[in-house]
Amino acid sequence: MLETIPLLLATPIAKIILDKFYESIGSKLGEEAIEAASAPIQKLGQVVWNRCFKGKPGTDTLLEEAARGTEPALTQVRDRLLQEMENPEFVGMVQPLAQEIHQVIVQMEDVNAKNMQQIFGGQGLQVNEKQDQPIIQIQGNPTLHFGKN
Repeated sequence: MLETIPLLLATPIAKIILDKFYESIGSKLGEEAIEAASAPIQKLGQVVWNRCFKGKPGTDTLLEEAARGTEPALTQVRDRLLQEMENPEFVGMVQPLAQEIHQVIVQMEDVNAKNMQQIFGGQGLQVNEKQDQPIIQIQGNPTLHFGKN
């Protein structure tokens, strides 16, 4: 029986709760966001674990299956959480943690935004798509030589 819930098992709980508060934001909880928000995700998972799952038979396995993405397990966890979300006391416990996780996701999206503008020496450069290669902007009229000297 788990006493402290690991991040791996807290993550599906966080995704479900985020989806409830912030429509479909749970799907944006990718590897980078999980790493950046690991502390509030784990706190949220612990609150939910203690309130909804701890001491109930089979819940360790249920959360492990949900963490693997097994649909029946995810549905069971989602159903239990949505039922618990009808309780205002529970919502009051989890909403501040969900907000904290949401903020991390929003900040990461701002940094990785598709429409990012940077100003270099009074000249603007607008990047509308994520690039695999760095974008180099050269000011003035330089002479570039490619090849052998």
